[in-house]
Amino acid sequence: MLLVMKLLFSSILILFSSFPVENHAAIAQQNNEVFSASAFSVTYNHLVINKLNESNEGTEISLKEELNFEPLTIVEEKLAKSLNSHWVWPEYTLDMIDSYSPFLFRTKKSQAIEEVSVLLQVNSKGEVSGFKILSEVDKGLHERLDYVIRKLPSCKPVPGFSSYSPTQFELIIKK
Repeated sequence: MLLVMKLLFSSILILFSSFPVENHAAIAQQNNEVFSASAFSVTYNHLVINKLNESNEGTEISLKEELNFEPLTIVEEKLAKSLNSHWVWPEYTLDMIDSYSPFLFRTKKSQAIEEVSVLLQVNSKGEVSGFKILSEVDKGLHERLDYVIRKLPSCKPVPGFSSYSPTQFELIIKK
């Protein structure tokens, strides 16, 4: 009986090993359409990012020689093109912000809110220099948003521009 079980197991193992195993993770990484985009707007899971404006009046402008350029990934290039912006957040940023959604809406008061809209100011160096919450939120949600925004990495400059000015983005985080 034991010998029959071993033979059966061996034949099943040989049968399965003869078929190629698909690497689904590699296939998923080849898909560069991680977000949907419309004019000056990007939607990713529970997030919407809108580019609002560039403010050149009375603000510092960085020249391309002053900035550190890193190669952009395909996703970052598409994000920058969709937002029509000379600043782009690193590829992992959208996933990072989206992962904070349960943290942001964890209390009873914040669970009553469907979405939060935040105005983000990116300075001429690509750093988030300020924010303003456009939605009505309680003190706890305000503090949690402050925490998440402080965790945001600096934006990367998109090659091809002669100067880089401060820009405002609207970030909408949905529950």
